[in-house]
Amino acid sequence: MSVTPSDNEDAYFQQRERELRDQLREQLDKAAGELRDDAEAEKQSLSERIAALGFTPEKLKVFDLLPLVHVAWADGSVSRKERTAILDVLRGRGIQPGTEAFRTIESLLEERPSQAFLDQSLALLKEAVGGARAANIVDLCVQVAGASGGFLNMGTVSDEERALIEQIANQLGGAAVAEFNKQLG
Repeated sequence: MSVTPSDNEDAYFQQRERELRDQLREQLDKAAGELRDDAEAEKQSLSERIAALGFTPEKLKVFDLLPLVHVAWADGSVSRKERTAILDVLRGRGIQPGTEAFRTIESLLEERPSQAFLDQSLALLKEAVGGARAANIVDLCVQVAGASGGFLNMGTVSDEERALIEQIANQLGGAAVAEFNKQLG
């Protein structure tokens, strides 16, 4: 079997894409640690703290989907079906592969983000969303959790995922808690 120039180009671009995702993940983890340790951060506006976490306007398109990443990692690994479910949500929003927003989620699904990143992103999200949007986030979390479980993949949510979704709902408040109770309570 011979290697064609396009095979070499494909391999190059795949490697380059992996490097970009690795760099992005490192930047997000570093920013979360710095934000957590910055005593002045509480004086900043919400948008300034979200930007300090590494969310540019392009990446902001997926900020409210970070709990889905949390849930996907709840049992220690991300299944292929969980990954597909999350990436389908992105595509449903018109976020395409190759964009910064898509790459951000891909990178967070490849390797578990640091606990500091998970904690900081959820704390900021709590301030950013409420009402129907918070309930929708919980609904999406349940969909991701059920993506790879149960008979014919119909709705089994692990204990770890259930506990994490409940924690997310409690942090997001009212409508999110009601949605959790409706689906898993």
